[in-house]
Amino acid sequence: MEPSSPRPHAVAALALVDRSCAHVLLCDHTLFWQPPHTSVRTGQSCHLAVRDAARRWWGLRHVQIAGTVGIPWTQPPAPADHCHTVDRRLLLVLLPPTTPRPRPGPGTRRMSWWSVEQLLAGEAATRPAELAAFLDGYLQGWLPDGQHGLAW
Repeated sequence: MEPSSPRPHAVAALALVDRSCAHVLLCDHTLFWQPPHTSVRTGQSCHLAVRDAARRWWGLRHVQIAGTVGIPWTQPPAPADHCHTVDRRLLLVLLPPTTPRPRPGPGTRRMSWWSVEQLLAGEAATRPAELAAFLDGYLQGWLPDGQHGLAW
């Protein structure tokens, strides 16, 4: 009997963006900083998973998600041990104007607000590597809505 193919597992990254001052909330992973991630349940959309996580983690009642989405520019080869393949998405959660910045969360990981300017200057390594340019393009208005490939 042949092994069944693994069911895909989706993960959504939530980049909480404060447009008023061009800052983003990122998690410290020792060697790099990245947006926090949430799992996407079977049958659930990435947008719904992100909306639920933003409400749960940061207490945001009205969650606005940008139409610009980051996706891996290449699909990694399937692992030999038939583990789940991971479908990744990067969604920008926009902090509503006049809403105070929420406390960093979730869990115990160290989180911090970074300016896009700091990230563009290379003050912190990020994953995906193009996170700063992706955020800058969105905030400056030259990156259109839709999916954009990132080196994850």
